[in-house]
Amino acid sequence: MNDQPLASRSFTQADQDEFARLSGDLNPLHLDAGFARRTQMGEVVVHGVHYLLWALETVLRSAPFEVRSIKVRFSQPLFLHEMAQVRVTARTEAAVNVEITAADTVVATVKLSSQPGKVSGSSANALPLSPQSIASPVDLAFEHLAGRHGVHAAAASDGEIRRLFPALSNAIGPAAVGALMAASQIVGMACPGLHSLFAGIDVTRDAASDTERALRYAVGKIAPRFRSLQIDVSGAGLTGRLEAFARLPPPEQPDMKIVAARVTMDVFAGQKALIIGGSRGLGEVVAKMIAAGGGHPVITYRAGRLDAERIADDIRQNGQACDIVQYDALQAAGGQLDSIGSVDSCYYFATAKIFQRKSAPYEPEKLRAFLSYYVDGFYELCTALAQHRAGRIAIFYPSTIFVDGAVTGLTEYAMAKAAGETLANYLNAFLPNVHIVSRRLPRIMTDQTAIVGVVSAQDALDVLLPIVYDVQQLARSSSGATRI
Repeated sequence: MNDQPLASRSFTQADQDEFARLSGDLNPLHLDAGFARRTQMGEVVVHGVHYLLWALETVLRSAPFEVRSIKVRFSQPLFLHEMAQVRVTARTEAAVNVEITAADTVVATVKLSSQPGKVSGSSANALPLSPQSIASPVDLAFEHLAGRHGVHAAAASDGEIRRLFPALSNAIGPAAVGALMAASQIVGMACPGLHSLFAGIDVTRDAASDTERALRYAVGKIAPRFRSLQIDVSGAGLTGRLEAFARLPPPEQPDMKIVAARVTMDVFAGQKALIIGGSRGLGEVVAKMIAAGGGHPVITYRAGRLDAERIADDIRQNGQACDIVQYDALQAAGGQLDSIGSVDSCYYFATAKIFQRKSAPYEPEKLRAFLSYYVDGFYELCTALAQHRAGRIAIFYPSTIFVDGAVTGLTEYAMAKAAGETLANYLNAFLPNVHIVSRRLPRIMTDQTAIVGVVSAQDALDVLLPIVYDVQQLARSSSGATRI
């Protein structure tokens, strides 16, 4: 087939908002950058059914085809403003194979067939056709998803569907297009709901249900180890199965009461610590440790102000003090530090999104993006702190055990962390009033590392507490000097 794409486009927030209204899939992963930031994806994800419908419309406009069944596999997320392309990879009288790509990576594959599919959604047929409305996505434990069932309908009218997807509507009927939209609502709102990943669709045209305007669903097989579900569907011109994963929810870091029980009272009294990237993950834990020990953490955030305020509230409700300040590690440090005042120590947890889309073992542009945080941003901060301090300042630079081991998709991340280690050694040698402590951290469960499947991770308090004691001891030994 011709390697040229049939069409290219990106999806804006306005596109997302409109599809959410039409489909009824209001999952915040597709709409709320603050919510998406706390997931492993790290940013807003386009509805899978949204770009699927766009691809199907594109293919059917290019050449008519009798569609009897549709099989889809969503392999990777598509992000807001990311350029997507649709290509036909094979075409016969019986089938059309389609790829949807972004950044030279396949995010979804589609097979249109002129023959009925092999999967039936018969277990959902017995449900009465009474659509249920749902205002917000459910948030259930995985074990409570077994046996769930219901009926949902897209909000879009037949007129809206025909206007947006005329070729697809002619091929399978507006009711079936609406059923695909309803499938997005089922997965994103009802089952699994809030923490969901849409994995696949395998449906056959069912002309007998063309007059219906809702899609029944019933959970069939579940696999707890992989948190996966098979969901039978029928109605509105389709019958078949959906596949989905229940994502692990963003892990909650220990609250102040738990942290305070592990930290010696007043061990950090009189010390002020700057926590770069303190609004979540490891930075959040360190900020709470400093506060629990009687110190004063300054929690910085780049985009997560609400998260920073949540942490500050937890600290203050436990009787300790802290500040929150906006700080962008990719910008000049000097002016941003003016409002912070004097500090004894600094912990550097600024980071890019760790798990990124990869189309090759090594991608130079991704290395440059990581270097901007782990080398350039770190250097900028260290030199700015050193210029304003007469005595030594203790700074923690977190590296990773992945420097020593090959982990799929983390080449550039590990390379940049290794470069940061080298920089830390040179700064210790050539900046006399800087003392950088660098440690290679194991995998610790954070919102960036919480993935579907079995993953071992160490406890954040166990790993970080001895490091914080070491850094603060260094800070105390220099406390007699004039602070910045």
